[in-house]
Amino acid sequence: MEFGEAVKARREQLEMSQAQLSELSGTSKAMISEIESGKKNPTLKVACAISVGLSCQISDLLDLPPVVQFAKLGTEDGQILIDPETNVRRRLIAPHMVQHAVQVLEFTMPPSQGVDFGADGQGVLEHMTCIRGTVTVERQGDTTESATLLPGESANYASNEVHRFMNASDSEEAVIILVIDSTRRGEPVDLSGLVGE
Repeated sequence: MEFGEAVKARREQLEMSQAQLSELSGTSKAMISEIESGKKNPTLKVACAISVGLSCQISDLLDLPPVVQFAKLGTEDGQILIDPETNVRRRLIAPHMVQHAVQVLEFTMPPSQGVDFGADGQGVLEHMTCIRGTVTVERQGDTTESATLLPGESANYASNEVHRFMNASDSEEAVIILVIDSTRRGEPVDLSGLVGE
């Protein structure tokens, strides 16, 4: 199932009109129609906004194998989305974990490019590790929090506010691994077990 088909199926399952999804996601009704019909591929930012409007993650809208089994996944296995505007590449590394509301993603960002995310809702936690290059992660709430990560460095944060990450270099590609845990969606956020002392 293509992304647009999955959006339409999820929207109809929720008995939601395109106009309602437009309002919830901040995406025009015309854009939603074009995505659902396969005429347009969304940017990562638009795909994130639509998934938030549908109360799910992007990975929930991808055609994922339903059965957990022992399997080796190659570097090109898993769903891959490439943002048509920025060429940021998003690869779902552990597709079976999505069924348990955990995602393991690899983002590859060209120089000076990045990804903007809307708020994921209360209880959703993210853990990012920089694999290559220099990456800046920023979370905007009542105050803006940010950190610049070098290879091997990580950051934990609640993703209930608008957040973004970008390649802080203008000369080399950056790669991060992002783990999203939405198993406690809707519950109070507790980062105490994730923050070093």
